[in-house]
Amino acid sequence: MKKWIWSLFLICISVNIAVAQSGRGVEIILESDVSPGDGASSAVVWVHPTDANLSVFIGTDDNEGIGVYDLSGKLLQFLDDDAIGQADLRYDFPMGDTTIPLIAGGVKDRRKVVFYTINPDTRQLVEINKIDVGVRHTSLCMYRSPVTGGFYAFVMSEGGEAEQYLLTADENGKIVGELRRQFEVGGEVESCIVDDTYSNLYITEGEVAIWRYGAEPEAGIRRRLVDIKGGNIRDETEGITIYYASEGQGYVIVANEQANSFLVYERRGDNAFIGEFSLIQTGDIDAVQEPAGIYVLSAPLGDAFPNGVFITTDDVNQTATSTANTNFKLADWGAIADALGLITDINYNPRTSIQSGVVTVRATHETQPVQAGVDAADDPAIWIHPTDPNLSLIIATDKTPQGGLVTYNLDGTLRQKLPIGRVNNVDLRYNFPLGGELVTIVVGTNRTENNIAILKMNADTRTLENVAARLIVSEAQEVYGICMYHSIITGEFYAIPNSVDGVIEQYRLFDNGAGLVDAELVRTLRLDSQPEGCVADDELGFLYVGEEKVGIWKFYAEPDQPITPIAQVAITDSNPLTADVEGLAIYYAQNGAGYLLASSQGSSRFVVYDRAGDNPLIGVFSVIEGTMVDGISGTDGIDVTNFSLGDAFPTGVFVAQDDLNINPEDNQNFKLVSWGDIAQALGLIVDTTFDPRAIGR
Repeated sequence: MKKWIWSLFLICISVNIAVAQSGRGVEIILESDVSPGDGASSAVVWVHPTDANLSVFIGTDDNEGIGVYDLSGKLLQFLDDDAIGQADLRYDFPMGDTTIPLIAGGVKDRRKVVFYTINPDTRQLVEINKIDVGVRHTSLCMYRSPVTGGFYAFVMSEGGEAEQYLLTADENGKIVGELRRQFEVGGEVESCIVDDTYSNLYITEGEVAIWRYGAEPEAGIRRRLVDIKGGNIRDETEGITIYYASEGQGYVIVANEQANSFLVYERRGDNAFIGEFSLIQTGDIDAVQEPAGIYVLSAPLGDAFPNGVFITTDDVNQTATSTANTNFKLADWGAIADALGLITDINYNPRTSIQSGVVTVRATHETQPVQAGVDAADDPAIWIHPTDPNLSLIIATDKTPQGGLVTYNLDGTLRQKLPIGRVNNVDLRYNFPLGGELVTIVVGTNRTENNIAILKMNADTRTLENVAARLIVSEAQEVYGICMYHSIITGEFYAIPNSVDGVIEQYRLFDNGAGLVDAELVRTLRLDSQPEGCVADDELGFLYVGEEKVGIWKFYAEPDQPITPIAQVAITDSNPLTADVEGLAIYYAQNGAGYLLASSQGSSRFVVYDRAGDNPLIGVFSVIEGTMVDGISGTDGIDVTNFSLGDAFPTGVFVAQDDLNINPEDNQNFKLVSWGDIAQALGLIVDTTFDPRAIGR
């Protein structure tokens, strides 16, 4: 036997041994022609609109260009004007009076993105135009928002600089990219992909980890670790792709390059690891080694791939006699699913626009930003002026050491600053008897001295005044959230703070006889982990507490009633509520009607439940950017009132903290949304006749 043949035989044997040790082995169906520039780097499938057999996959070559291959692997077209590193595709991009499939390709190591469409008759790529970006491309992925319907492109550099562009078409049919977000994602970025349904952006960071970010421009820089080197990652991750299936099922798949394998994770929840597979030698087709770019499609592709297809680059492409240029290997998804016990869903249509079931509204006003540039603004409370609703105020917290309480007019301008310490949450109640008159009492959790701040609103001056008889220090570890309850049974007023250790205290507030407010602890409730948001329904006598990582608990609000929860209104893994559960608010209406609202911080959405009965889910809304005010993301506290607030908000108002204030980019603030707009979007009631100040009179 000739020496070179024996050497090649030993190489193939060693490769197959390595593959056999890297999860379940799956046979390859076919391989493509070699990539002309020997730089096969990524692939994406375009599904033909009428005949799946005529579908093609688009393969990039980061040395030379981009090509079109049919389902037999034959190269049909190759454009060598730009060395395209990674490409992605979305359907139904609006172009004039029609829609087109839009393919975006990043030019390797250059600050440029090229856009193409594909002619369904010729199956040929057609370049539309190019745009300049701010980072040198190493990774690119696209996103279609299920909330706004907007199309986006993420471009990232090897060093971890990331930019997100909103894509639109101008009147000349040219793609326009508007920069919407810049952030850092670490170093050694290899690839990215976006799950449009869940608005999750996944990034592989080479020899470090796999990360999950929010894909909306308002999502900020919070991230979740999916996996890390030393976990299931053996050496280095490369390409990443998503297997879409019905009802939110599916998988995230990552190329584990040095192990010659592919890692599979759950698409839902915390992306639990499922298993690993490799593509092994099949007849004359060699095993996949050092895979980089990968792509998976659940939809059937005619006779060739009736169960969907998995495509990967092969960086060490071998023939019986030599090492050839890099190429693409294609496997049947059904075989992969059988090997790992995964689902096969051929009914999922990638051309169907993804709908989130989330309606959108726009904020019309916003407050001035708080002074600090970090985690500062947190929780608002709406104060209704006794005689002129136009003079009503937003009372809000600034939890920095130099912060405290701030008040804003309804146009968002600052009215008062009270630097009393790190006040986290705030709430109020009307008609508290103090010094022979009925006043509005405002309470807050002050983390500086772990106490309850107690103030009153001076209706004449529209300013807050301290009325605490003494320093009321909590017995819990560290105060966070707080809400008030006014009993219509006894007429008593209560402040209900909670702590990081799950302790919920209920204090009775009373006039100490000298025109000041004192407090006594009357009962203690407990949850297993940290709560924050809470709200009491004074009319119906219930207390709702959000346990951040778990859901919303419902208690009786009277202090002589049981301390165990009545029910778990919502949990974070089986409804639209996503951890962290933050602000809670009650929308009051006549005859016990109305709603319980919750801020779902992890998804930057707001969930609406019925106030009555078992609090069934009604709907979800998101606040997106308008012409003058940016959207709301990462919300902590919220408040709402049904009461007409004069000319600015005649149908009531919803107020929410905005964690990322991006237009213009500034410190955190609070956004104001007309309740009428929310009601119209979700088919809710508008009841301005019920006066929440009169509860308990």
